[in-house]
Amino acid sequence: MAIFSNHDNSKKVGQPAVSERNVSENDISVRETSSLTTQRTNLRVELTAKDPTAAAKLGFAFSDTKKWLILTVIFWVQISMNYNAAIYANAVPGMSKDFGISHFQARLGQMAFLVSYGFGCEFWAPFSEELGRKWIMQASLALVNIFQLPCMLSTGFNTVLAGRILGGLSSAGGSVTLGMVADMFGPENQQFAMLYVVFSSCAGSVAAPIVGGFITQYLDWRWVFYTQLIFGVIVQVIHFFVVPETRASVLLDHEAARRRKSGEDLNIYGPNEIRGSFFQRLDAKHVLKLMWRPYQFLLTEPVVAFLSLLSGFSDALIFTGLDSFALVLGRWDFTPSQVGLAFIP
Repeated sequence: MAIFSNHDNSKKVGQPAVSERNVSENDISVRETSSLTTQRTNLRVELTAKDPTAAAKLGFAFSDTKKWLILTVIFWVQISMNYNAAIYANAVPGMSKDFGISHFQARLGQMAFLVSYGFGCEFWAPFSEELGRKWIMQASLALVNIFQLPCMLSTGFNTVLAGRILGGLSSAGGSVTLGMVADMFGPENQQFAMLYVVFSSCAGSVAAPIVGGFITQYLDWRWVFYTQLIFGVIVQVIHFFVVPETRASVLLDHEAARRRKSGEDLNIYGPNEIRGSFFQRLDAKHVLKLMWRPYQFLLTEPVVAFLSLLSGFSDALIFTGLDSFALVLGRWDFTPSQVGLAFIP
């Protein structure tokens, strides 16, 4: 919303105020007459979600079809991340043989990925709040795909272990995918969307041993990482072309920039823009504070702690099953592919 001087109506939008008195009186006028759709900061006007035109551009205003299309792409993105975590178990026998290490040592790669994945989710979270969900997810997927290369081309287990740690740290995971649910659905109607995205985590962990069983039986162990890369590239391309930005503050920045560019309002700025540059908004102290917040909730909020224990227990069952199914069903001469198919029921 442009700001004019009360004493000089001939002034055009964007020209500097002519006197201190004009600026002072203008401040009073804006406070008295401006609508609740904007907030004034240092002669700039902040665009907020209360602006009807801006609100129509936010994720909440997307059609149901568009919302569920976005969620379906995110569903497959999340499957690919959990597929990366779970299918590693099928590479253990081959790596043990090629690198001359025990199965226990080879499984360290799976543990390393899961632990670093937990920290990676919190690492990406503050950046998705400032830069938006789309490009943070794209960066995450690209890095995860890149770090498949040292694993598939490795000549020693240490290279595989390093690639798994870096891949885990690069995985944005639920911190972004679940954040997108909150971008498009209000608290009163998030349950089905949240369930849909969370289900993808389980689906990825189950799809991995089904595919991995056939890899173990018929292909070289490096195909475990080939399939991760192929799957990752496919979902990244689909995500790039199908999923728009959903973060409200970033969409408001885009709308404000559009209005300035078109000349519609030269004094309008988005909530991030009005706070300064990216480096001014996101200093190291602020990043650490945002990254510490989930762990603070874990330590101080009982409901968060108990739900985390439940989630950890369910993941423990899944990953224990990935190893124990082969041990148990092998007593009845199940082949690796048959063991994988046993995860379907």
